[in-house]
Amino acid sequence: MNLEEIKNVIQRYRPYGADIKETRPYSPCREACPANTDVQAYVGLIAQGRYNEAFDVITSVNPVASVCSLICHHPCEQECRRGAIDDPVAVRQLKRFAIEASRDYRRSLRKPVDKTRNKSIGIVGSGPSGLAAGSDLASLGYNVTIYERHPVLGGMLAMAIPPYRLPRESINEDIDDILAKGIDYVTNCEIGKDIKLAELTKKHDAVLIAIGLAKSRSLGIPGLEGPGVLLAIPFLEDIARGKKPAISDNVLVIGGGNVAIDVARSARRLGAANVSMVCLESALEMPAWKWEVDEALEEGIAIHHRWGPKAVRRDGDKVLGLELKKVTSVFDQQGRFSPAYDEETTSFIAANTIIITIGQMSDYGLLVDSPVKLDERGRLQWNPATQMSNVPGVFLAGEVVTGPGSAIAAVESGHRAAVAMHLYLQGENAEAIMPAEKKTKLGEIPEEVAARIACEKRVSIRHLAADVRCHTFEHFELGYTEGEALIEAGRCRGCSGGALVDTKKCMACLTCQRICPYEAPLVQAYSEIRPDLCQACGLCAPECPAQAITMVSYDIRQLRTEMPTRLANIPRERTEPAIASFMCTHHVGVAGFNLPANFHILPVHCISRVDILDLLSALAYGADGVAVVGCGAAICKYKDIENRVQARLKRAQDLSRGLGIESGRIALLNAMADAEDPYLQVCSGFAQTLLQLGLRTARSTSAHQ
Repeated sequence: MNLEEIKNVIQRYRPYGADIKETRPYSPCREACPANTDVQAYVGLIAQGRYNEAFDVITSVNPVASVCSLICHHPCEQECRRGAIDDPVAVRQLKRFAIEASRDYRRSLRKPVDKTRNKSIGIVGSGPSGLAAGSDLASLGYNVTIYERHPVLGGMLAMAIPPYRLPRESINEDIDDILAKGIDYVTNCEIGKDIKLAELTKKHDAVLIAIGLAKSRSLGIPGLEGPGVLLAIPFLEDIARGKKPAISDNVLVIGGGNVAIDVARSARRLGAANVSMVCLESALEMPAWKWEVDEALEEGIAIHHRWGPKAVRRDGDKVLGLELKKVTSVFDQQGRFSPAYDEETTSFIAANTIIITIGQMSDYGLLVDSPVKLDERGRLQWNPATQMSNVPGVFLAGEVVTGPGSAIAAVESGHRAAVAMHLYLQGENAEAIMPAEKKTKLGEIPEEVAARIACEKRVSIRHLAADVRCHTFEHFELGYTEGEALIEAGRCRGCSGGALVDTKKCMACLTCQRICPYEAPLVQAYSEIRPDLCQACGLCAPECPAQAITMVSYDIRQLRTEMPTRLANIPRERTEPAIASFMCTHHVGVAGFNLPANFHILPVHCISRVDILDLLSALAYGADGVAVVGCGAAICKYKDIENRVQARLKRAQDLSRGLGIESGRIALLNAMADAEDPYLQVCSGFAQTLLQLGLRTARSTSAHQ
């Protein structure tokens, strides 16, 4: 079984064009995702209202998709090419919308996987890397058991991320998907204490250690010992267990990372009136994500930059505050973390509770009496190419070996470990088969192309007001409505999902080069459509006389094969005209998908992809009229589309007249920008025109060839 065959088993669903996409440069959003989630594919499906399929694309590579839809730092979004025009597409929020819109469909998919391999695997740790590996190995037919030291599965997702950011029910949805495959689990089980690692390696054919970084680092300054000084992870674990940590009204958090932000915001929600943070870094150097810092500031949390802890000042057991020393630099000339101080410049921040949040490390207690070794730096020995430790059959994944990172990066590490374990158990050379190189990606949108793309304001996400949310652990981010999600998804440019030429069919006739609004085709011996310029509109494909052009992200001729099914329910006896409506999904919003029942909607990526044969086919299948409904040139996602579409319609009208059908039964309609229900109004007007022409009661029931 080669790597592609393994992926096909693990990935339950692959989007249209997946095989072609693997041979082409990735879109920057996809390349930036550690798991290479096909962002362009699922955002495009959301824009068409195909939420279940979008869910399939997302979860095909990400088994903790609900988690990532709420807490991911969305590197995909930071690389979005749309950012060179206005604002990046809101990828994470769209992911959340698709997942929540597909809840019932998602639950219907849960079923056990046949255990076809007579081998068992033990996984230590149920964080994102352990869950991802377990999910993959179960899909490959192995018996999988997960061991978790906490009372619930999820690792630090469940025990360290506060519920205002990640509600427990969202984690449970992901875990339920994974366990449904037939995975066993044991909670409240600490390896090295309740079961020795050596026992585990005897019990299972292979073992994965995915324990993450579950232990807080501390400081070596005077005054730490005693009441009033807490560590971050135990503090957050108490909150996860429903306990209320004992804190004062005046809390100081030491640290500038995302966990420090979580701790500070949690302390605020526990009732502390004054919460502040102190960190070595400047505002620009802070490792915490900017949006989380901004949210903390909105909640009244003060941040003191460029100060380092010197000593905790006490009066007996009571903490009075923290003595500080001035930071002169955080990094050395090579960019390595190496803080330097001015010991003579000091300060003091009053506080009665101090929480240390300066980083995490792994708890290696499970290695007692085990042959698994640490290296000279105190880290687990491992081979990144095979994910294996120094002990054959014992593998490693996630932050325990990669260091601090994101949930989605841990997922990808879990995927790699699962493949490596499978190859090992099948007697294959994992090092020779495992992928080592990253995919190439498209560059920035060229300036001449960006200048031709209309600006569209990003649909903003609403939050609970700061003065409300800082008093509750309820999730504070409000998701998109359907209309908002459809509009935001329509902003995607479809990068890397554009036109592809079959050079065996291409006649170098220059048609594509002549009509492309973005000058993407380069015609020499044959046409080459340059992916960095192509905007995936599809205008060229129907115009190609040799039918040599296809679209990577969607089948330009798919509508023709779907049409018999979509128009099969046109009643023979009717009083309202049956209208086949080819509708642009961009700007349609909820209104476009809620037209009266006599409008048979055929959603399209852009009306540029509707061919003459599509229009005539709709009439052949019994429609009284065919409407091509666009969003209008003023707000069209693509440039110079309407004239080309109008020319096609005219040709279709001419042909329909030759067949004895009134040309007025085919029309190009544009949404009325100022109307309350723009699509309904223009479509209703067309329906009146068809009533005047009369209904085509002699409906054709034969397939149009």
